[in-house]
Amino acid sequence: MLESLEAAKMETQFTTAIDKIKPAVPEALLISGQNPLTLLHSALSQGLHAETDEECLELAISIRVVLTDLAERSTAVLKDSAELDQALSRLMQWKSKKSQQ
Repeated sequence: MLESLEAAKMETQFTTAIDKIKPAVPEALLISGQNPLTLLHSALSQGLHAETDEECLELAISIRVVLTDLAERSTAVLKDSAELDQALSRLMQWKSKKSQQ
């Protein structure tokens, strides 16, 4: 998985990079089963300037909603991970203390 992430980091094409990291994207970050990065990329890469102001505004609102949700999900995943790490550390310390008694 780390090799895939490193390869994606060096990739110059966004869609190719996303394909390389697809297995590494936590399910908790998916929105209704969709990778928010690919949703945002397709919305932003279709030439917004060719659309009407009203269509661009609707798309911008949708992009804001998806970005906000992605940020919230990312924060929750990181928080859960940190809490789990702390809990595991406390349990391992407790177990070590008990085995020394």
